[in-house]
Amino acid sequence: MKWNVFVFMALGAAVCGQGFGAGDGMQGAGRGRAMGRAEGMREMAALRESLGLSDAQMQQLRDLRREQFQAARPALTQMREKQRALGELMRTENPDPGQVGQLMVESKKLRESMKTAGEGYRAKAQAVLTAEQKTKLSEIETARGPAERQARAVGLLAPPVGGMGRMGRQRFR
Repeated sequence: MKWNVFVFMALGAAVCGQGFGAGDGMQGAGRGRAMGRAEGMREMAALRESLGLSDAQMQQLRDLRREQFQAARPALTQMREKQRALGELMRTENPDPGQVGQLMVESKKLRESMKTAGEGYRAKAQAVLTAEQKTKLSEIETARGPAERQARAVGLLAPPVGGMGRMGRQRFR
């Protein structure tokens, strides 16, 4: 039974880890809304300063990210339903391997479709930038710091390899 719980938790982390970040990058995890916004605005300032983004570009990036989350909502709902069904199945005395496998495959397909959609939105977000800003973005990508995190939050950069863990810690492979 302990093994089943471990497998379920690992699968749940894998499913959750491939999704999009929480919110639109404007809230801090585990903090009040006002504190999260203030922190998010400082990070936005770092990205704006690093890339020299105009107000219009910042608004375009926010609008694209909001559009991405709205488009991803049905897939996220389906993933939650599949994860819930998998959890219920794994809590039974003898889980049906066929059903477990089917739920895993369906979850993987949803993650892949969300990843593909994310790549499309990333291309749209990068199209907002000038050639000079794109060059600066590639420099930011290799650096660690607020500008790099915010570039990921607004969809300019891909999520870290392995996604983000449940507690906001990066998982490495």
